Amino acid sequence: MVRVNLSGIHKASMNKVPDDPVYGRVKNLLQSGDRWPSLLRQLGIPAASLHGKHCPCPGCGGKDRFRFVNKDGSGSFICSQGTGEIVAGNGWTLLQHVYGWSFEKSLAEIAALLLPDVSPKALAYRSAPALRPTRSIPTSSAGSLPSAGPTPSAGLRNVIPAATPIPHEKPVAIDWAHLAPDAQKRLAYLEKLQKESVPLHQLTEKTHQRMVQNYFLSRGLGENTLLPSHISFHPHLKNSPEKWSGPALIAWVTRPVDGPLAFASGKIVGMQRLWLDPRLQTGPQMQSRGKAPLKQAKMSFGIFDQSMVGSSVHLYGSENSPLLVVAEGIETALSWLRLQSMRGGLSSATVHACLGTSQIKSWYSPVAYPATVILQDNDPAGLRACNDFCQLHPGAKIVAPPAEHNDFNDYLMSLSPPSSNRSLSAPCP
Repeated sequence: MVRVNLSGIHKASMNKVPDDPVYGRVKNLLQSGDRWPSLLRQLGIPAASLHGKHCPCPGCGGKDRFRFVNKDGSGSFICSQGTGEIVAGNGWTLLQHVYGWSFEKSLAEIAALLLPDVSPKALAYRSAPALRPTRSIPTSSAGSLPSAGPTPSAGLRNVIPAATPIPHEKPVAIDWAHLAPDAQKRLAYLEKLQKESVPLHQLTEKTHQRMVQNYFLSRGLGENTLLPSHISFHPHLKNSPEKWSGPALIAWVTRPVDGPLAFASGKIVGMQRLWLDPRLQTGPQMQSRGKAPLKQAKMSFGIFDQSMVGSSVHLYGSENSPLLVVAEGIETALSWLRLQSMRGGLSSATVHACLGTSQIKSWYSPVAYPATVILQDNDPAGLRACNDFCQLHPGAKIVAPPAEHNDFNDYLMSLSPPSSNRSLSAPCP
């Protein structure tokens, strides 16, 4: 269990305006009553996110990663971001997490609600651009497939409106030769698991091969999927929080800023573990979608806090590819490639899977690709992440599944039941 101390949480940025009379009045009003739940609802955060129980995060999605705590009326919350890297704070922090607002922007929005007598001039910084979606998510027509081929412009549309650039969290500099003791210990743990596991494309044990094939079938992918080398199979991986040990897939996480040889040189910043349903030995498991019966069958692990900012799992391709494809989630990337293969496949592409919207928002490659595609999930968090991504990657094209589907894996699963004769034609390196 992860314990987060919520006492005394106070945004450092508040110190920027300690003498601001507007801030002083707002602060007094916030301390005089339980105002945060109402304010957050008025600012667009759904009431379904503020009931105090685990639920999808209004900022980064998921299923049950978020909980609104509101300790001592502070508007506090906890979010695991789906990566195990905890974000926690008060109402000011929540507005930053959901909308990307600066403290000044949040103060202006709240003052407009609490202090109707304040003149617009006193809230001049309220004119800063908000990040809430201002248009619906354009999608391809229902039942159609994404356009195939090495040229991404055909059938793809840049659906993000022009926006003022916003500050982005940048990957921290890592001195790999002189890691802090705790980071070195965590990296040693990753190296240990690497030795205990086998890359998917090197699996020879028939039982393990069958489990992997049936997992992909459970996700609507073909059993002949070209297996990424940066994903390994572990036969008995321990899940300490739930006292479970069983077969698992491990996706190794690196950062483009560490160079194209980051994985080969051991510059691995973390991993994502997915424990598999043991019944995959007998066939696809559609009800569980191949996941073990755990409260949290998918967990991430970093060598230190913020180590996975700007990171991803490199699935296919090299820096010489003419097309870069970035997705939120490994299954999303593989599903889009499966859909492409149904239309003829891609001749060449480099494919990266981020582990969540927080990684998409900060993901950046120093390599300039001729064309870039970002795969969008159909939820507010996915739209915001694509907005940020396109500001870092001008000219990137966005492709989304039909509006009635959450993501490309959901869309792929809706087309037809899994079949063993379906295969995924991955792009050539």
